[in-house]
Amino acid sequence: MNRVIRVATAIFILASGNARADAVADCNDGTDLATQIRGCTQVIQHTILTDALSTAYMNRAIAYAQRRENAKALADFTASIRADSNNNFAYYNRGNVYLDMRKPRQAIADYTKALELAPDMSPALLNRALAKEMIGERDASIADFRAALTLEPTLAAASDGLKRMGASP
Repeated sequence: MNRVIRVATAIFILASGNARADAVADCNDGTDLATQIRGCTQVIQHTILTDALSTAYMNRAIAYAQRRENAKALADFTASIRADSNNNFAYYNRGNVYLDMRKPRQAIADYTKALELAPDMSPALLNRALAKEMIGERDASIADFRAALTLEPTLAAASDGLKRMGASP
């Protein structure tokens, strides 16, 4: 899943002990998905801080998404959003799972929410354009491709989308 944005946000837990520190490190390390899932699960079980909880759910969801465990990924992205409804990355990444599952309408809703929270998120514009293209919303798709290029002029996938749709940049 190459659309997933990895968040470099560290999770801080107000607790002592090496076991919790190890869990946080494991949750933030995406090199071994099983270790990341285990670490994030431990963080989720032992924290009440909303930012840390949202990030832990999101990191675990990213790992599940990379393993193509879509139901678990969707559940965790939703839990991440419940913990912090302003987490634009959770909406964006949940949209990516929906897009991979060929559910463009759900993806569009999540990309739109991500863009409400972070209007300059060019990957969300690009992927929303792709989702709109999937359902035949040509004009809206072209508008999103163009908006993505306005934010990131070298975004080749947006240029390719416009060419594919027979539109100029």
